Amino acid sequence: MKFVFPFLVALALAVPARGQAIDAALRDRVNQLVEKLDAPKLEARQAAEDSLIKLGTRVLPLLDAVKGGTPERKERLEHIRSKLRQEMEASNLGASTVKLVGKGIRLSEALQKLQAQTGNLITDLREQEGGETTNPALDLDIVDKPFFEALDIICKQAEITPNFYTGDTSIGLMAGKPPEKALVQYSGAFRIAFRQIASARDLQAGTSSANLQFEVAWEPRLRPMLLALKVDETEIKDDQGHKLEPQVMEESSDVVLRPENPAAELNLNLNAPERAAKMLKSVKIKAEVSVPAGIKTFRFPKLDVKKEAVQKQGDVSVTLEGTEIDEQVWKVNVVVAYPGGGAAFESYRQGLFNNQLWLQKADGSRFEHNGGFSNTMSDEGKLGFEYLFVDAPGKPADYGLVYETPSKVQTIPLEFTFADVPLP
Repeated sequence: MKFVFPFLVALALAVPARGQAIDAALRDRVNQLVEKLDAPKLEARQAAEDSLIKLGTRVLPLLDAVKGGTPERKERLEHIRSKLRQEMEASNLGASTVKLVGKGIRLSEALQKLQAQTGNLITDLREQEGGETTNPALDLDIVDKPFFEALDIICKQAEITPNFYTGDTSIGLMAGKPPEKALVQYSGAFRIAFRQIASARDLQAGTSSANLQFEVAWEPRLRPMLLALKVDETEIKDDQGHKLEPQVMEESSDVVLRPENPAAELNLNLNAPERAAKMLKSVKIKAEVSVPAGIKTFRFPKLDVKKEAVQKQGDVSVTLEGTEIDEQVWKVNVVVAYPGGGAAFESYRQGLFNNQLWLQKADGSRFEHNGGFSNTMSDEGKLGFEYLFVDAPGKPADYGLVYETPSKVQTIPLEFTFADVPLP
């Protein structure tokens, strides 16, 4: 049976009373500062704007709810929202950092803290796979390290191995020591493992080639959509000083990334090294990753709407058109709209096919999207989808719909280097 560490659930249950007080105090503070955005004195207006920005991205939902006001207030609010959105998007795209220091920290506690500090879901697969579910004590000195470095340190001490192919967007944990001589590099929110080198010789044509295989894993919270290899900027040399050219015609430079598994295989074909070569002296890879930025969450209280329900946040709107029932399959129709069309909309399109959604009851219990989807329309900045939910218990009236979509798509660099890689 798959087991997700219960810490986050327990934390969520423990927070509401205190969290509600904090939210109320924060809302009051925001309202007070908003009122001062059109104060008579320029110094007071600027001080209120600066204070709102210093409160950070947590106040964005409160600011988005502000309606009306003088032109001065509206202009300053828009500037504040813009600054905070930029800050949120920049922080979301970098590596999460972790601090775990102490002796005798139990594995379960370390993983709970790792999840809480980064927002990355970790699933214990050991029992499901027939392994022993030990809970060893660990001595950890992890200070401001990226998520993947922290995870690998914990896995090495606990003698467990990460598995990035769970099918449920989480990182799994398997019994067994990680490979001692694994070639691993870290780049921002990514972990790159050099998995394999294979070579082949075509005896008929008298040609030879090699293939390099990498496993590129990412923090699950990131949900990237596309990895584009920069072939022209790839540099590979063997220990004889020869440069090995990529065979561009034999490979795809783009890898489509899906959120179900937070990892993908990257293959690079190239001219085979000389027989005298014993290792690849240097492997430098450059790529770009398209990532959804500024995730917006739309909550529809009723799934069985009698007429179209529209919600808008900023420039993005989501329309729940209705739900059809076909025996055990519920067909939920949604239209997502972004400003404008043309080339700008094409960048959004990549992210929209990775949108996440689920059905949710009033008590917070949820039924995940499990039946695939189809694209029903594409016109002037709008995309329509039909999402299938199979064997959902109860009836549509029991549920609302929660729908997540990016406010835009950003491109971030992915660069990594391996040295002295032994050849087969």
